[in-house]
Amino acid sequence: MTQLQVIARYTVTFGNELEVESLLTQLADATRAEPGNLSFATYRELEDERKLVLLDAFTAHRATSHYNDLVLGQIVPRLDSRVVETYVVDETSQLFPDTAGAGAAGAGATDSGGTGAGAGSSGPAPSSTPGLEVRDNPESQTYDALLGDEIVGTLLYEREGPRLVLTHTAVQSRYQHQGIATTLIAAALDDIRVKGKKVTILCPAVATFIAAHPDYADLVDPEHPGKLAD
Repeated sequence: MTQLQVIARYTVTFGNELEVESLLTQLADATRAEPGNLSFATYRELEDERKLVLLDAFTAHRATSHYNDLVLGQIVPRLDSRVVETYVVDETSQLFPDTAGAGAAGAGATDSGGTGAGAGSSGPAPSSTPGLEVRDNPESQTYDALLGDEIVGTLLYEREGPRLVLTHTAVQSRYQHQGIATTLIAAALDDIRVKGKKVTILCPAVATFIAAHPDYADLVDPEHPGKLAD
């Protein structure tokens, strides 16, 4: 199924937090009622309530009056910054063009300190895109695959105590079929292993990856596994 996924990263102007929260509640209700809407979620940074990440997924995209009114008319003027990333995602075709390459080293995830995580014991298939870097961004609760300064793929997560809930993976359409999703997921899981955490899987792409690379299965929380691939 082809989807349009939109990830928006907001920094709210100081003093406008309550107004934006109220507007986002209205936006969420209106957006979820749209034909073709699959999901709409808002995530707030734990240590800075002014920083938000919005995740929206559609089977089709269309202009709406509530978007123009609530987002452009009322929310955007109350922001210090707004970064919007749009991905066309085909979950049946974007993933894992080279799973036969197990044993080769993939990209390592880095945190803000720049420490690379080691590859899993079976190893992911390497991305065919030179210069790809995977970085944990705790502020937005994402693992981002970057080419230079451009985010070409994103894996979103939520913190639940000692584990991470992996919710969505998206790769920009022009970078699909290049192994980026494989490298992104593998590097994220490697980094999670180094940090001593477990995962709950809600993302079908991660479930498919772990089914193909069972050496990562020990990272799945046995009490909260989520949705595993058949």
